[in-house]
Amino acid sequence: MSQPPGFVKKGEESKVCKLDRAIYGLHQSGREWFFEMHRVLTGIGFTKFEGCNCAYMFKSDTVLILYVDDFVLFSRTSDVSKMVIDILSTHFDVKVLGKTRKLLGVEFEQYKGNVFMHQESYINEVADRYMQYKFPIASLPIAKGSVYSKSQCPKSEEELKEISQLPYRNILGCLSFIASRTRPDISYAVNIFSQFQSNPGIFHWNGLLKLLGYVFNTKSLKLKLSCNKAQLVVYSDADFASNRDDRTSVGGQLVMLDNSPIEWRTFKQKCVTLSTMESEFVAMTEATRELIWFDRILIECFEHNVIFGKPIQSTLFVDNMATIDFVKSPIENCRSKHIDVKLFFVRDLVFKNAFNLKYVNSKLNLADIFTKPLTKFELEKFVSCIFGNCVC
Repeated sequence: MSQPPGFVKKGEESKVCKLDRAIYGLHQSGREWFFEMHRVLTGIGFTKFEGCNCAYMFKSDTVLILYVDDFVLFSRTSDVSKMVIDILSTHFDVKVLGKTRKLLGVEFEQYKGNVFMHQESYINEVADRYMQYKFPIASLPIAKGSVYSKSQCPKSEEELKEISQLPYRNILGCLSFIASRTRPDISYAVNIFSQFQSNPGIFHWNGLLKLLGYVFNTKSLKLKLSCNKAQLVVYSDADFASNRDDRTSVGGQLVMLDNSPIEWRTFKQKCVTLSTMESEFVAMTEATRELIWFDRILIECFEHNVIFGKPIQSTLFVDNMATIDFVKSPIENCRSKHIDVKLFFVRDLVFKNAFNLKYVNSKLNLADIFTKPLTKFELEKFVSCIFGNCVC
């Protein structure tokens, strides 16, 4: 470490300090703090989940979720919570804030036995911060039929100068944070606009403002969390060759635990596929990776009596029968023999009956919202199903 101001030794200004222990602000401080927390937690009886480094359990009665120096406790009774807090207080200076109302920018509400997640306060802050740019109030995150490409990027010095004065990346960062926490309905739009953040054009900027207007217009949307049964349902979808610049496909996935969304993602596929079936297969592979990870965590919870009901076998829904037939059949042909062997672990898991693979009609595939722009009717239907726990 460089010698701190006021403590520089004369004649030895070029020398540095050797640290005997980690201090706040260093590159490896977070890692060292985690090891310290892990040492203390395991020393007082906590057991770390094998599938998740930030989750610990205590005698099957309490689960602790750790994020740097913030943690949340889930206990069966308030007496158990108090006991665990008392134990932690003997090792750390613990400040108890009561029931979780707000955590890392996400607000939690309890109403009639249900828990809701939203970011209305944060959305209001973002809207106030960028109100000067007069974003329009929109009813769609991205209009159906809209096409964004590199051809709309700045081509002259004047255009570059104009766009450089606009907070494109700042707004995009705020919207990306919102999309990843509580707003799956804007994931596709955020992914599209993120592809131009290094060189956005005015057309991209106007589209981003419309997205901000949509988020502000729908700021009251809340994700409902349910707790009836431990069953994972995963939806997977792809939009074949939709990228106008390199003809790659867009993939999307949604992981539901008892009809509550717990993970979602829009992603640009890394390879150029040659058919709809192949693009769906690539998307299915990504969705399967998430399914297996969540499945492992649920099984671990059951084995340690964290949850009472035995997890029901997970289901992966895909809206392309050709992809399902390809996965379930070991036969190869000239149209599919080129597909990378690393993707075939899905077929291996299906043969081992690790999860159910089922067909779902495209109109009922909730992952459709992550792969393409939708009409207002289609968007509202999927938003109702994802946010409101309705039966689609």
